[in-house]
Amino acid sequence: MTEDKQTQTIRDTLVRLLSRREHSIKELYFKLQLRGFTASQVAPQLNRLTELDLQSDRRFAESFVRQRIAKGQGEQRIRNELRERDVSDEYIRLALLEADTDWFELAKSVHDRKFGQADNILKQKQKQQHQRYLQYRGFTAEQIRYACPCQYQAQRFGKSI
Repeated sequence: MTEDKQTQTIRDTLVRLLSRREHSIKELYFKLQLRGFTASQVAPQLNRLTELDLQSDRRFAESFVRQRIAKGQGEQRIRNELRERDVSDEYIRLALLEADTDWFELAKSVHDRKFGQADNILKQKQKQQHQRYLQYRGFTAEQIRYACPCQYQAQRFGKSI
């Protein structure tokens, strides 16, 4: 493949990927490497698209945060997934601030959607299950306590305590 044809193929692939959804730079490098291109071949085209503002990690972070909040994921999980995609901490911070989400209410709605309105008294195993679920979704300990304020009922020798 000639260099001009290769450059055009890379550019077309990048534009096609970005027309579907926002991507981070790392994701675009990875997808093009799967197609057999090297980072040195991709870098000039990707830099050009970034200069033209067709690719933006800031927009990617904003879009990603909105999508994950809609899925009911917490701030910690969203932050970690964006870091895995090499988005800068500044863009992550700005995207999370811009989302203007009440994480406590989101945790409560996620909990209630999964488990229904919880009884005030659960067995310890049930409460731990609820807490693990919310922790996996990326909520903090305070948010989990707010979402699942249930007390547990300990069993001792067949009697409730």
